[in-house]
Amino acid sequence: MSIGNVKTTGSKGNNWPWQYAMIKTLTAISTSLGASTEFESRLVRLIASPYTLYLEVRLWDVDSNSWSGTPNYYEVGSNTPVSLPSAVQYADEDNALVLNAIKTACETTATETTSIDTNTASILAKNTEIETTANAIETSNAAILLDPAAIDTATAAINTNTATLGVTTNTAFMVRGTGSVTVTATVKSISVYNAHASATGTITIGGGSAANLLAGETVNFDAGGNGNKFPASHFVVNGGGTADMLIIYTY
Repeated sequence: MSIGNVKTTGSKGNNWPWQYAMIKTLTAISTSLGASTEFESRLVRLIASPYTLYLEVRLWDVDSNSWSGTPNYYEVGSNTPVSLPSAVQYADEDNALVLNAIKTACETTATETTSIDTNTASILAKNTEIETTANAIETSNAAILLDPAAIDTATAAINTNTATLGVTTNTAFMVRGTGSVTVTATVKSISVYNAHASATGTITIGGGSAANLLAGETVNFDAGGNGNKFPASHFVVNGGGTADMLIIYTY
C-alpha cells in the first residue's frame, strides 16, 4: 500500500489518507459482490499527463471459473465506476511506472519551486520600488510641512495690509508759509501751491535736489491709494522767505 506515499496525494510524506481511501473503495466493492463472485484489483496509471492513478477491478465468476465482463475503473476513495480519459498502464508497487510517477511529481514540485523563487524575486523588487516611492512621499511631505510656515508669514502680511485697507478715516491738513516746511507725517497725498505773484519757491522730495516751484504753479503727489503712504519727512517745501507756499496733504 506504500504506493500512496506520493507528494500529490494526501498529506506531505504521509500515505495514510491515500491508503484509507483505497481500502474504503475495495470494501464497498467487496460488499456489493454476489456469493459466487470474487474480484481482483490492480493499480493503473494514465500513460499521459496528469498520470492519475486508478483502481482496476476485474470480477471472477467462481461457478463458471472465468472473468466476468470487462474491468471497471474507480477513482481512489470512490465506489462508482468511471470512464478513463486515456490509455493506462499497470502501476504495481515493483513497477518502474510508480517511480516515474514519483519522479514526475518531484519534477513538477521543482518547477513550481523555481516559479515561486522567481515570483519572490519580483515581489522583493516591487518592495524596493514601493520603499523608494515611500521615501519620495516622505520627502514631499517634509517640503509640504515647510509651506505652511511660508503661508503663515504671507497670511500675516496680508492681514497687516488688510488692516491698513480697513482704515477708512483720513485726516487732511493744510499749512502755508514763506519759510522751510518739512512734512513729518506719512502722507497719502500732497499738493503744493506757490501763491506768490512772482517769487520762486522750492520743493525737495526724498532728500534729493531741490526743484523750483514757480509763482502760480501747483504740484500734486499721490501714493497710489489702497492704504499706501509716502514716508515721513519725504517732502520739504521752502518759500525762501518770500514765496507764499500753500501745502495741503492727507494722512
